[in-house]
Amino acid sequence: MAPAPCVVLDRTVPFRDHPRDTEPPSLEAPGVVGGNISAQPLSLQDLKSTVGDYLMAMTPVKHLVDPPGVSRLTMLRPPSSHWVPKFGRRMQSGFVAAADNCLVVIYAGTFRPGASFSGWYLLLDLESCSSRPVPGIPCSSIGPSATSAGYGTAVLALPRGGAAPLTFILAELFFEFPRAAQGLTSGRLCLWNSQHEQWVYKMGDLPRQVCTTWRAHMTFPVLSRFLLCWVDLLHGLLLCDLGRHLDEVDSVLDMSFVPLPTNSCLQYAQELLANPEDFRSMACVHGAIKFLTMDGFGAAISLITYTLHLDGSSPSWTKDTVLRLADLWADETYISTGMPQIMPLFPILSRQEHDIIYLVIPGQVEIEEGYRVRRCKLLLSVDTRKAKVVSTDRENHPETLFSSRYLITF
Repeated sequence: MAPAPCVVLDRTVPFRDHPRDTEPPSLEAPGVVGGNISAQPLSLQDLKSTVGDYLMAMTPVKHLVDPPGVSRLTMLRPPSSHWVPKFGRRMQSGFVAAADNCLVVIYAGTFRPGASFSGWYLLLDLESCSSRPVPGIPCSSIGPSATSAGYGTAVLALPRGGAAPLTFILAELFFEFPRAAQGLTSGRLCLWNSQHEQWVYKMGDLPRQVCTTWRAHMTFPVLSRFLLCWVDLLHGLLLCDLGRHLDEVDSVLDMSFVPLPTNSCLQYAQELLANPEDFRSMACVHGAIKFLTMDGFGAAISLITYTLHLDGSSPSWTKDTVLRLADLWADETYISTGMPQIMPLFPILSRQEHDIIYLVIPGQVEIEEGYRVRRCKLLLSVDTRKAKVVSTDRENHPETLFSSRYLITF
């Protein structure tokens, strides 16, 4: 089954035992952490290799639904009878770091770039239901003061020729913020080309707008322009022209910065500034970079979309659509849901359909194990140009409102 035209995906990927294993492996089993491991200890490199073999032996299981419903991925462990060493059993889950087309990038287990001594990315091809591991970036290649400052991982799936395997470019961007107030932030871009299977490193100063408050809230590629984008939803986006950076000889990093649309960086309440993804989003929609934001807090709130134009002498934004919440609440489909006139959260742009966005409608606060938990009650698909609710989903949504923050579209 091919992926849906647009997929809204839960970032959490549980690792499940194989159905043929009715009981977990014995702690005495060779290759199980804490078990009866060979008296001859493995080197760090050999241990890392066996974990890579274990990841290769896992099988992706996808549960894809039409948006605005949330799709989910599960990784099925190899059966205990499989030949692969079981060192990878210590990994309980993965985290979706980036996605493009039918390609999903997962941090395997507790691995996080720059924060883990070693580990693996796991690349899933949802079309062929296959996977391949990519070794994590050696810490010695990053530097002790480098940080990912949010979601630093980006991926670009290259056009597939017939039955040929999917090729891709995986990127990780690290920041080294200056200690002096006047200094420039340095960037380290790590690139993995699946055709060459090795990390290539680029280094250089980033544009002056990238300061210590910068945070990468999301990343996405633009295939038509061969670009990778890192987005700070309060400041702007960094653009990387891959055509200029895939040269393995030249190690210089040269990225450009585009600020957000004028008047979209107004002062917000402090609680909104902490998590701008609660009310903003950005994506490449059919080759065009679009920005979606909620505006008018404290008055008449609207959802506004902008399109970025890169062909002129300098980048510029144009306003596309304005959807007032009052018009959304007056829609007959919304009224039929029985939901009150409550402000939606976590707006997401469809990657495939112009003017289509997805919204989360929060539910009531409940007490669970002594904690206050707010539920997610409804997902909406909305046409911002026609001010119309296209569809709703009450079943395939995150259990809690907080979990809705960790969704990704591709």
